[in-house]
Amino acid sequence: MGRTGKGKRAMRNIRRSGANKRQSQEQPPEWVIDMNNDIKEGPVCDSGKWWTVYRVPKNMRGIHRNAFLPKIISIGPFHYRDPGLRIMEQHKMRYLLRVLESRHHENGEQSQAGKAAIRLEDLAESIGGLEQKTRERYSEDILIESDEFVQMMIIDGCFVLELLRLYFKFDNELEDVEDPIFTTRWMLRTLQRDLLKLENQLPFFVLEKLYELTGSANDPPLVDLVLTFFDPLLPRKNIKGKVNPEEEFDHMLDVFRSTFLSSINERTPAAGWKQLESSANIPLVQERQLIHCVTELQEAGVGFKKRQDLDLLDIRFEDGVLKIPPLYIDDNTVPLFLNLVAYEQCDQDAKPFFTNFFMFFDSLINSHTDVEILHKNGIINHVLGSDKDVANLFNKLGREIIYDLDECYLSQQMKDVNDYCKKYYASKWHVWLTNLNRDYFSSPWAFLSLLAAIALLLLTTVQTYYTMYAYYKS
Repeated sequence: MGRTGKGKRAMRNIRRSGANKRQSQEQPPEWVIDMNNDIKEGPVCDSGKWWTVYRVPKNMRGIHRNAFLPKIISIGPFHYRDPGLRIMEQHKMRYLLRVLESRHHENGEQSQAGKAAIRLEDLAESIGGLEQKTRERYSEDILIESDEFVQMMIIDGCFVLELLRLYFKFDNELEDVEDPIFTTRWMLRTLQRDLLKLENQLPFFVLEKLYELTGSANDPPLVDLVLTFFDPLLPRKNIKGKVNPEEEFDHMLDVFRSTFLSSINERTPAAGWKQLESSANIPLVQERQLIHCVTELQEAGVGFKKRQDLDLLDIRFEDGVLKIPPLYIDDNTVPLFLNLVAYEQCDQDAKPFFTNFFMFFDSLINSHTDVEILHKNGIINHVLGSDKDVANLFNKLGREIIYDLDECYLSQQMKDVNDYCKKYYASKWHVWLTNLNRDYFSSPWAFLSLLAAIALLLLTTVQTYYTMYAYYKS
């Protein structure tokens, strides 16, 4: 009975299993259905070719996390609705009303632009037409509904533009700007830093469209407003003359980055080490970067000189002297430099000029002694607390950067420095003389110690001589 009952239950289970298999064969698994639907919607794997705004890679966040995260304001979708950044939402709405009201006043006075007063509906229609193009510029799927996404772009974009307009008037003393953002000392500088962070960018064509819709005939070019606003972070002469106004930019970070590249683009070979390989034998990968640090280069007779009134990236090696523009490292420049490097690491069309520049410094700096030498020569100026902190910053950055040796604008300079040092280290006499100079003539105290030792040795020799002379004479 028991055996027969077990046999019948087993047969029923087999038939039920077979029915389930036939049903599953007729109905594919759910994950297959989902993937087939994705395939029907069209390929998305190549959408990355339009990306211009990126999440900072995790490996770079470990270098200096605060350098990449906005402190008081969210612009764009990556930090949208962040509770810690709600402080600026009222200011955004206030600036949006300023934009709309100013255009109403212009219309009432028959403005030179001859445009009708801008309506919020017009902004929504124009930016709504750019929604898909805008979404494609971000490196992640933006899970925000269409209307809310367009609203975010309009509010954030109008805030940025009105801030730039007000600062331009403030900086050029065209009018007194009585606004809480400008009268609160810490807020303006913090905004300047936040609006140059890679994750906090709007595509530049969105800003250009809003500027066109909300501007007047008397407004200066948008690029001029951007450069005027960010110039205090790293002041330079004639910053506006360093940008091609006809160039297409990805975002405001890209605009500011372009001001460093004018002289480099004019004289830098695009091929880097590949070009040198065609004319010289460079067999070792390690020789494609600086082999020696500052201390060793100085021992080899390499000099260091500060270059004035030149682009930051314009480094040269001439007549045994490395000529480097001064590098300022402080709370303004560290986040700026790290975001520029992060942008180059993520974007294939952004040539790695800043990446090359900081890898060059990483090769120069192994310890606080190297930083001290560069500081004494006016090349590095910092407020990070100690030379050791600066060395650690460069070394951490060097460990996390993905560095393409074949794409380096400083390839010729590094090869020349390495060749110069090879000649020095090929001669033992040079090494011995350098060690002698370093150990005994590097300071007055070392020299005096050497003289005292020589005098003591001479006195000991004379004493020994007279002692032996008296012994043999007796």
